[in-house]
Amino acid sequence: MKKALLTFITAMMAFPLFAQYTGPGYYRVQNQGPAKRYISIANNGVEERYNSKSKVLNLITTSAYGFEIPVSALETVKKKDGNPSTILYISGSTAEGLNIKGQGMDTKSLTQGYQLLERNGYLYTKINESGVSTEAFLVEFNDDDKYDDSNCSVIGRSKFKDFEGYTNWTFEKIDNETHYLGIDPSKGVQIGDKYYTTFYADYAIELPTGMKAYYVDAYKFDKVAEPVAELKEITDGKIPAETPVIIECSSNSIANNKVKILTDQVNKITDTNKLVGRYFCYIEYTTYKKTYELPNPDLKNALEFDTKTMRVLGQTEDGKLGFVDNNDNALKVNGSQTGTHKYIPANSAYLKINASEASATKIKLLSPEEYQVALSISKVTAEESSKSGIYTLTGVKVKEDNNTDGLPNGIYIINGKKQVIR
Repeated sequence: MKKALLTFITAMMAFPLFAQYTGPGYYRVQNQGPAKRYISIANNGVEERYNSKSKVLNLITTSAYGFEIPVSALETVKKKDGNPSTILYISGSTAEGLNIKGQGMDTKSLTQGYQLLERNGYLYTKINESGVSTEAFLVEFNDDDKYDDSNCSVIGRSKFKDFEGYTNWTFEKIDNETHYLGIDPSKGVQIGDKYYTTFYADYAIELPTGMKAYYVDAYKFDKVAEPVAELKEITDGKIPAETPVIIECSSNSIANNKVKILTDQVNKITDTNKLVGRYFCYIEYTTYKKTYELPNPDLKNALEFDTKTMRVLGQTEDGKLGFVDNNDNALKVNGSQTGTHKYIPANSAYLKINASEASATKIKLLSPEEYQVALSISKVTAEESSKSGIYTLTGVKVKEDNNTDGLPNGIYIINGKKQVIR
């Protein structure tokens, strides 16, 4: 199903900063057509025919209807509360020009010389057509019948101020309560009564009570009974910008998982974070180019899932939280003319491993304490400890038989298995 995408030039025309713009801050931008869709930054690539000011001007002025459908950068979406890409940091002024930041990029540097302006809810840029100053307006090319299933629509530019009623825009300032971002765990995994998903955004957030955030700072695949990784909690609940994490929720409802978007800087994690974040999953033209005859392979900005070097959030064989090589729920599965492909979803994260470690198909996530215990029990130690007697985790034999009487509290190896003595 077709998604709607735009160029960065269009992006600069796509943001309705008028009466509701109250100064620098985080906003969502909404089209006032019947669908009331929201702007989402979906790609950071620019197609060749949009990559210069002269090319954009030519497309605007030569179109028969003064309208051009861009095929890069942005889309409008209906589902926004759990969508990090709809959160935009906007600064500047409506009269002198605006700057929009989102998904790791600053659109001011990508305007090809055009400046985004606003007047009475219309977003436009000034152009010079044959020596005459004119304006090109942002317009959503809305077709509910065709795009309703995918919840998105095309956006373009028009020389007509009122293009079928879709050139008017409003926007909502994020207040973290009515206009909020929530965590959507639907693309994750449920373990017991907890829900887990990965998250990646270019702004900092703070989790409420009842939610937790983790990252992976180490893993071990050899000389252990099974592949394991160390899961560390961000104890203050403040996730720095551009930090891939795993989020634990107590609810699968986005409205119950509201987070606070922070304007203050949050210090980066000083440990190594083995998770890798991904902003974009742009695959549109692989699916509908036969219908629209717009083959643009250079626009594809999606990271295909590679089972040799990537693991996604899932469950291990014993039902524990882990990273695995097969969990379609944590991937974007897309059918195309070349078959079925699987991609890392936008604003999510994955665990990167080396190709030489591909045999670790399921990696169990452990607390720091559990991880250290797992490291202490190497395969060699496990084999040795299968002999009679009781051993410490370092392989020291403390009893000839299996009688635990008199042993200090701790964890021991008895008959090749860990046992806690209290």
